[in-house]
Amino acid sequence: MKRVLFVDDSPTVVEAAYDELEDKGYVVDVAYNGKKAIKLLEECEEELPHLIVMDIEMPKLKGDEAVIRIKENPAWKHIPVIALTARKQDVIGEALDLFEDYLIKPFGFDSLLETVEKLIGPPD
Repeated sequence: MKRVLFVDDSPTVVEAAYDELEDKGYVVDVAYNGKKAIKLLEECEEELPHLIVMDIEMPKLKGDEAVIRIKENPAWKHIPVIALTARKQDVIGEALDLFEDYLIKPFGFDSLLETVEKLIGPPD
C-alpha cells in the first residue's frame, strides 16, 4: 500500500482529503502543521510516506520551511511533495524547486487524485 502524508491546518480539508485518498486505497497519515509533519517523519522511519501533500500557510512551521527541512534530510529528500496554496506565487521561483507539483486552493479532489497518481502511481 502506498502511504501519503497530508499536511494542512484546516480540519475540513484534512478530513475530506483523508476520506478521498483512503477510499481510493491509499494509506493516509495527517498532520495539522509543518512541525507535526516533521515529528511524524521522525517517528516513522520504517514506513515513510511515498508522497507528502503540504499546505504552505500554516501555524508553527510553514509548509515551505518544513519542506526545506525534509529535503535536507538524506532519508527523506526522495519523497515527492505536492504544495497546496491559495496563491500561486507561493510556489513560484526558488520555492518551486522544493515541490514536485502544486495545487491551488480550492482544488477538486479529482485534481488531487490525478496529481498523486502522476507522482506515485495508483495505490496498488
